[in-house]
Amino acid sequence: MDLPDNTRPANAYHALTQHALAGFRLLGLANGIALLLVLSFSLGIVGADIDPPDLQEAALAYTGGLACSALGLLFSYLSHFSLFRQIAAGRVGRGHWLPMLIGVVAYCCAVAAFVLGSWSTVANSSSMSRDDASYQNSSAVLTADAPAPV
Repeated sequence: MDLPDNTRPANAYHALTQHALAGFRLLGLANGIALLLVLSFSLGIVGADIDPPDLQEAALAYTGGLACSALGLLFSYLSHFSLFRQIAAGRVGRGHWLPMLIGVVAYCCAVAAFVLGSWSTVANSSSMSRDDASYQNSSAVLTADAPAPV
């Protein structure tokens, strides 16, 4: 295979491809870790002494964000593959527009799902009742350990 004299377009294409895929990986990582934390708190693995609020909406939003991120990653791959075939064939086409559009919509949906899940988690945790025995015990410990003002 002969290498072209000017490799700048190939390098730019490679950099853009890696940059686009990194965004989907970051979204997948953020939604996955948030889902793991919400589920571990709901199951009592983390914070077992506090009654967990209802976090089903948040878990559903994070799961949807994870699915949208995976779908966007798939369609990003398909659009880059179509562009690569066009570059290799030396012709210009519009076959990459539909996968690219679906990838952008999936990316926006994954971001929206992460924001919705985070908002739902904060809203549900702020509406928790403060009359829980563990909450009262922890606040009593906090006030007992506080130094007296001078």
